[in-house]
Amino acid sequence: MADGSTPALLRVDGLTVEFPGVRALDGVHFDVAAGEVHALVGENGAGKSTLLKVLGGLHQPSAGTIGLAERPYRPRRPADATHAGIAVIYQEFNLYPDLTVAENVFSGREPFHRFHRGIRYAEINRRATELFATLGVRIDPTAPVSSLTVSEQQLVEIAKALSVDGRIIVMDEPTAALSADEVTRLLDVVRRLRAEGRSVVYVSHRLDEVFAVADRVTVLRDGRHVRTTALADTSPDELVRLMVGRDVSAMFHRDDVAGGDVVLELDQVSAGRQLRDVSIVVRAGEIVGIGGVAGAGQPELSQVIFGALPLKSGRMLLSGADYRPKGPHDAMRAGIGFLHEDRKAAGILPDLSVRHNLTISVLDSVRGLFGRLLSPAGELGVFDTFRKRLAIRTTGPDQLIGQLSGGNQQKVLFGRALAPGGRLLILNEPTRGVDIGAKVEIHHLINEITADGAGVVMISSDLPELLGISDRVYVLAAGRIVGHLTGDDRTEENVMRCATTGQHVFSTAVAG
Repeated sequence: MADGSTPALLRVDGLTVEFPGVRALDGVHFDVAAGEVHALVGENGAGKSTLLKVLGGLHQPSAGTIGLAERPYRPRRPADATHAGIAVIYQEFNLYPDLTVAENVFSGREPFHRFHRGIRYAEINRRATELFATLGVRIDPTAPVSSLTVSEQQLVEIAKALSVDGRIIVMDEPTAALSADEVTRLLDVVRRLRAEGRSVVYVSHRLDEVFAVADRVTVLRDGRHVRTTALADTSPDELVRLMVGRDVSAMFHRDDVAGGDVVLELDQVSAGRQLRDVSIVVRAGEIVGIGGVAGAGQPELSQVIFGALPLKSGRMLLSGADYRPKGPHDAMRAGIGFLHEDRKAAGILPDLSVRHNLTISVLDSVRGLFGRLLSPAGELGVFDTFRKRLAIRTTGPDQLIGQLSGGNQQKVLFGRALAPGGRLLILNEPTRGVDIGAKVEIHHLINEITADGAGVVMISSDLPELLGISDRVYVLAAGRIVGHLTGDDRTEENVMRCATTGQHVFSTAVAG
């Protein structure tokens, strides 16, 4: 480790970054030794992403210095970071959807034929395949990125960074979209990089990953350095206290809420490419979890309920009445809210304000004169309601949502999902990419929603979260329900047994 006697490979001293009205980093310092995995943790808005963008050449510091191998380092653009041997995997994907996987991995570094100057596609396809093999996955290098799942796109980003063969690999929430098996393989890759003498700056809200792979950890809060310590000298509870400045007594807490009448019923529903003969029941006041490995049919299930995917066969009932939405507009008019798993690609509208992002799901209710123009007063009313209820940190209703931290963007999208009425809420990965404090706040809000009588369908790849706040859990495998877990049967072992082996486990304590 870089302890004063050993020169640091990377050293940050007094780094300050200011934007109009905001000091994102305030005198931050930390160092990374060669062959070290150094974790960087903190709540959303703590300054982690800003620091990584400075290292990657996307932001310029207002003050402070960075040293790389005992030489000054001040990248002006991303290419400078690449040339210096620093590869950054950002939390938000930076892929070209119409290019192939291999073209994305080697974008800007393509090998060309000597004579006709065409790209040597056979070579980049082979090299991409080898990179994915090190990650333990198989992804077609000739497939367009637009055809991949979110988790596969994350793996493309990781392969792109590994292809640089840099001295320092910076990973910003690299496992946010990965399944449990993919996370395990990625952590093995991180350990291999360390064994090869390369350094990894690892940013994650998942403290179990931090303790599994990191040597030291630096905690940031409100743009300032709080502490740097060896993982062996701290604990998850202490890191949480350092990150949020207070005790978080219960990460996953489910209030006792009595289930009421059936809000939603699916009877032998089939939709999309793989969802087949799915039957589930959701009652008022319940949180019904949907588990399974990535690609088991979770997106299709949520989309058919929300009207974004046509029903092929079977029947859906909403409060006992036939329900067959022609599109999401029908679902929202019926009081159904929807939270997409991919905040960047299908969630926020980055060039619009916070209030416009909030009200886009309820435009009919905020129209003014003659129903043709939007009512500013109506929009501000929606904004004020959800800003207070969700504790959204923003400078005002007209701030662009793209300027908010990831956690506050997620809260805005949560408000958009609630705005149609909250009769039924479909939540895809509701706390993906948010910090521990925001996660607790969102769980508390979900408890409030069910206490008010709403039903919730929650899809989460985070098993502790899925089991910690769901009343019942359905498990999907290959598009079919293979398990229904209640009470003491709700264990990680049972979920994974159903999801990975197809073994059926159906609790009998609760019908449905």
